Amino acid sequence: MKRVLSLGLDIAQAAVTIALICIAIVFVTYFGLEMAANWDGPNPGYHLEQTIKEAISSSLTFLGGLIQGDLGKAHMISGDREISGILWDSYKNSFGLLGISLVLAAVLGILFGGVAALASQSRWEYLILVLTLLGVSAPSFLLAVILQMLGIKYTITFGNQLVSMGGYAWDFKHLAIPVIILTARPLAQITRVTFISLNEIMGEEYIRTAYAKGLKYSRTVIVHALKNLAVSVLTVIGVSLRFSISILPVVEYIFAWPGLGRQFLEGIWNRNMGLVVAIALSLGLTIQLVNFLLNKLYPILDPRLRPEI
Repeated sequence: MKRVLSLGLDIAQAAVTIALICIAIVFVTYFGLEMAANWDGPNPGYHLEQTIKEAISSSLTFLGGLIQGDLGKAHMISGDREISGILWDSYKNSFGLLGISLVLAAVLGILFGGVAALASQSRWEYLILVLTLLGVSAPSFLLAVILQMLGIKYTITFGNQLVSMGGYAWDFKHLAIPVIILTARPLAQITRVTFISLNEIMGEEYIRTAYAKGLKYSRTVIVHALKNLAVSVLTVIGVSLRFSISILPVVEYIFAWPGLGRQFLEGIWNRNMGLVVAIALSLGLTIQLVNFLLNKLYPILDPRLRPEI
């Protein structure tokens, strides 16, 4: 009974927190858009008091429509469209791309980091760590531009297109370059965290105890070490998701991918404030829900993190 009450209280607290954060996202986004609009008129300036009033009014209107399930319409080149429809189509495209990238980064990151940790003091360890440093340090927009230029150069030189330099389709040609860019930094981070965490785990007392009991090396690694690696890896995946979302506008704009990032930039350019706020809110809500789920998963994966009741 206590566990059920505790879970119910946690969910209620999380719901209130997420609701307050969503309200803050809506207001701050409207405030920023109104502030930018103030400098593109006959009387440029901050106009702080008036801007706050307009942001509050717009936020209340948007939230009122959201409660009723009506996000309004956005003015597009093809005509007026329901924001909810644009948001749903863009959300699927963006998070399909992000999902492929993060799964690939997680699989390869655990593999590379595990190999580097278990083959300690070998040349592979240093090679993998150098590559992770490059992956973390390289600016994503620069990587996008370089890969695009290389792809164009390849097409001009050899007369055939290895991968597409833009456009939308769920095939290798269109996914390859955007996935590489979105995978690069998360892969480097996951590899590095896996290497550091697994090195620490392999030096723990319970690992030495498992060896002393005659447990095979492979079984010790798979059953005991990798299980205790889960919390660290999930944490860095959550962080990587936030980073990947932050670079979506760059990737989607450069490669003409019709997702949230591209719609966000075009919405700002075309002053579709409702669309921009809806996208910002959907991304903020997604991050909050992912954080909530991760916080609930941690105690399941690691009994040491379970609260005492």
